[in-house]
Amino acid sequence: FPFLPLHSQILCLVIMLFSTNIVAQSQQDNRTNFSCPSDSPPSCETYVTYIAQSPNFLSLTNISNIFDTSPLSIARASNLEPMDDKLVKDQVLLVPVTCGCTGNRSFANISYEINQGDSFYFVATTSYENLTNWRAVMDLNPVLSPNKLPIGIQVPFPLFCKCPSKNQLDKEIKYLITYVWKPGDDVSLVSDKFGASPEDIMSENNYDQNFTAANNLPVLIPVTRLPVLARSPSDGRKGGIRLPVIIGISLGCTLLVLVLAVLLVYVYCLKMKTLNRSASSAETADKLLSGVSGYVSKPTMYETDAIMEATMNLSEQCKIGESVYKA
Repeated sequence: FPFLPLHSQILCLVIMLFSTNIVAQSQQDNRTNFSCPSDSPPSCETYVTYIAQSPNFLSLTNISNIFDTSPLSIARASNLEPMDDKLVKDQVLLVPVTCGCTGNRSFANISYEINQGDSFYFVATTSYENLTNWRAVMDLNPVLSPNKLPIGIQVPFPLFCKCPSKNQLDKEIKYLITYVWKPGDDVSLVSDKFGASPEDIMSENNYDQNFTAANNLPVLIPVTRLPVLARSPSDGRKGGIRLPVIIGISLGCTLLVLVLAVLLVYVYCLKMKTLNRSASSAETADKLLSGVSGYVSKPTMYETDAIMEATMNLSEQCKIGESVYKA
């Protein structure tokens, strides 16, 4: 662009590079077939995976807002406590969506409110983490400019999903979970994470064992039941910390029970000793009264402790009769 000023040439070059990146994304070889099987139901309830990310998507509330669902539904599907709104970075979530056919394409249409600086490409890759792509969004919204979107309008974003076919349902496959393949993933790792068969994953996505070409693209994970996801990426490490804590609490509780048992036995023995002493004192008083009743017409009453002290605990030295003592 020799006829343009220098700053205009730089701007044109940046636009060309950005456009090249977008075209490259649209031409990625996604071998996963998201068309509608002829023998699948017209719609179904299924799930897409989402990775908690900073700064805006580390809470169930914010994530539920862009998926037009409730935080409680995500928490239940993702093995979280309903009140656990705060998430850990890179925590994997299951988001429930309604999947249906639009023409021959299978999508979950999610309404998204456009914010300052949003474009089809930015929202698809950032907010929805490649669960869709800008071309699919543009096909669904042909009257809108992909890069000049009015702020505040609601735009449907089609997220890739699929309903199980009759053959899969017969094999007890209940869900085809949409998962965006990450660099470093392998079939064994992903199958363990979702409790899925490696053979079913390879068959459904046509990548054989080499899923390198699937990096940052949505794939389908066939499962017979909803997986129980780890509560956070560091659950394994937390488990090592939690075991000593549990052991310590158990030992502490056992010790407390033993201490309480010993204390109860001590209190019981002390009470029994007091009762025996009281009974012995009463018996001694009865003996004294019966002994002196033959010598005086009206006995004088003394406290038992005073009598015992005066007679040196009824010592033989003080005894002057069968039941008479000097004091």
